[in-house]
Amino acid sequence: MAGAIKHISRKKEKTAVLLITPETGRLPEKMGGMSKFISGKSGGLGEVIAALCGGLTERGVECHMATLNLPRRFQRESHIDDEQWQRLRHSVDPEKVHLVSSSAFGDLESPYAGDPIRNAVEFQKEIVNQTIVRVRAMNGGRLIVHSHDWMTGGVITAYARMRGCPVLHTVHNTHNAHIPLVQFGGVDMERLHPYLYLDEYNGQTCLDNQATAIKNASVVSFVGHRFLREIIDGDLGDKIISPHVREEIRLKDQSGQTETVINAPAPEMYPERCSNLARNYGPEDDFLAAKRENLVEFQKRMGLNIDPNAILLYWPSRLDPSQKGIHLLTEIAQWFVIAHPDVQIAIIGDGVGSDRTHEDICGRIACASGGQIGYQRFQEPLSVLGFAAASDVFGASLYEPCGQIDQIGNLFGATATNRDTGGYHDKIEEITLQIDGASADRGNGFLFRDYDTGGLWYGLSRSVEFHRRPAEIREAQLRRIMRETREKHSLERMIDGYMAIYEKINGGMPLM
Repeated sequence: MAGAIKHISRKKEKTAVLLITPETGRLPEKMGGMSKFISGKSGGLGEVIAALCGGLTERGVECHMATLNLPRRFQRESHIDDEQWQRLRHSVDPEKVHLVSSSAFGDLESPYAGDPIRNAVEFQKEIVNQTIVRVRAMNGGRLIVHSHDWMTGGVITAYARMRGCPVLHTVHNTHNAHIPLVQFGGVDMERLHPYLYLDEYNGQTCLDNQATAIKNASVVSFVGHRFLREIIDGDLGDKIISPHVREEIRLKDQSGQTETVINAPAPEMYPERCSNLARNYGPEDDFLAAKRENLVEFQKRMGLNIDPNAILLYWPSRLDPSQKGIHLLTEIAQWFVIAHPDVQIAIIGDGVGSDRTHEDICGRIACASGGQIGYQRFQEPLSVLGFAAASDVFGASLYEPCGQIDQIGNLFGATATNRDTGGYHDKIEEITLQIDGASADRGNGFLFRDYDTGGLWYGLSRSVEFHRRPAEIREAQLRRIMRETREKHSLERMIDGYMAIYEKINGGMPLM
């Protein structure tokens, strides 16, 4: 028609988010055909990444994720062989999942196995030379880089800042690494030099990965309020947080560039939808009966005495004497169950790296306990069943950025006991009851102050006292705890926190 006006519909511009991570849990299928085959979880970070990918994707955010290609791990967890894996890699479009491949880590089970420094170098080089450029181009130059922990810091964050990409760096733990600059062959280090935090380390000029990431971040986020304060106030010593990293964090905090977002459990970790339980349940069900069924099944698999009325204290953390305090537990475990015959202790976790010392110690203690103590290396289905069986989920951390075992224990209708530090200070509130004279029923567990066997004994003893109360008292309080945890630590609340930071560093503009 003459004079007709053509209406041209313009596609709304989006800002993409690229999550760069050394590990991940099971990814949402909406991220592409390869997503269901990618899971290399080594710790709580992996579950947070999976939950974040799922939540952002559901909200319509253009979410991409880059991680190391660990075919041995992915094949084992997906129950496929090498031929099937290669067929997938060469025939399925990865879409929003970007795998970095290298002979350095092709046969490894974890990004931290083998030579972690070499793994980090290979990973960072590929992200800088290929991945950021490709993902940014796919989205018209609009990209936020969200890096996680030291392995994704270093030259990645320096390059992103140099290219004008806003950077959110999340500190999940205290680990760090210094990488000699000579190892970054193939990267234009001269142009990156103004953005690097360099240090002399073992007689070489090295890149401080964590300090570089913090230096270049538009915002640095932490997974707990108390953890951030412990760093800034110097409560965590130089052996835990290096002075350089501490100073960079202080500078960011002084300039208003720090935030905290507490981790939330993935939806798959709720007892009403877990696939590994003898009986599923939620806060509106007869959950004590369901927990007894799960307890009996767990006792069978762990080699514990079958007793549906036992008070089960559950340790679901790695056997790490430098942070988690496993040596405190092994010193008192046998004496504790002797002093408390109605108590059982279950331990599920691997040693650190290739160190099997505490695995052997836990195994010997279990064998000598007469069915009162059980130990198994980590297997996800068994570990999840343990939460459903537990009366109390506990640990003895020297420090803890966030921790999730308390949240998951509470979701499953268990109390939480741990040392009063970091994330446990943020999330565990002492149980006080009206029937004992308190103004209201409050709290979800028990805290202890001292990092020693006496502190752990005290905390566990208080938990046992609570779990010896009549069933009607425990039922009311545990139901309250299950409900409150779902409100306080929902995935939606965590996504809201990260979305607010993304929009802040995106010039105050929404991502969609």
